[in-house]
Amino acid sequence: SLTAEVARVYLELRGVQNDLRVARSSSELAAKSLHVAERRRAQGVATEFDTSVARAQLASFDAAIPELEARADALGNALALLLAKPPRALDAQLSNAAELPGLPAQVPVGLPSELAHRRPDILGAESRLHAATAQIGAAQADFYPRISLTGSLGAQALSFSDLGWGARQFAIGPSLHLPIFEGGRLKGNLALTEARQQEAAIAYQQTVLTAWHEVDNALSSYRRVQGRAARLDVAVLENRRALTHAERRYAQGAADYLTVLVTQQRLLDSENAASRGRTDTALAMVALYKALGGGWDAAE
Repeated sequence: SLTAEVARVYLELRGVQNDLRVARSSSELAAKSLHVAERRRAQGVATEFDTSVARAQLASFDAAIPELEARADALGNALALLLAKPPRALDAQLSNAAELPGLPAQVPVGLPSELAHRRPDILGAESRLHAATAQIGAAQADFYPRISLTGSLGAQALSFSDLGWGARQFAIGPSLHLPIFEGGRLKGNLALTEARQQEAAIAYQQTVLTAWHEVDNALSSYRRVQGRAARLDVAVLENRRALTHAERRYAQGAADYLTVLVTQQRLLDSENAASRGRTDTALAMVALYKALGGGWDAAE
């Protein structure tokens, strides 16, 4: 959990630094537009409206920079705190913006079947269940059903065909029948009659199901934010082309400044969204690592 939190804060910091780069770039772009508007007004082919709107646009872009700088400072200190370091201890190391780390193109098929079993909450619940059933010879029984990832990022889902936790097998009554698994296959049922045994079994089932829900949610989120990020990159490219065309037409007197203003704002919005999309994709991968209780080897 601590590792995942460190990764999350680090990625958030890099994301804000990228937002800051976009804001400064937009400010430079607005300053150039103001220069063009002032030059055209001096030539008598533009109005005070053009220069006033250009100054307002520049001021708006400049106003966003201090807030982003404050967020970056706060995230840098949050990361230092997680690493038990004093405030500003990481400034020299992290002050320069860096690209987000590369992400795997796909999640290998079959990952959750074994990896989620490493989670501390599952291991703890399993230990308590073994302790409660030790006197009936079930201390070494495997109660963890295996599931599998049926596809990669294009179409992924968890397969529960061999779950074995049906209502009849796991029913509350005078006795509770807990499925026993061996190698992922149902081996038999263990009848639990004592209240503490049943309580431990119910808690274990809930812990495992919660873990699988978190894995499935993380997989779904990663697939969706990855697709969104790709589309936002296309929007940035097209808006950049549109702005170049609008600025050229304005400089030639074939378009008014309002067209340039609107196109600039669209580009800024798309760049901010694309930056956030890349950060969200990386954060979704961190959530998947955390849900699985860790990462995986490339060979898996």
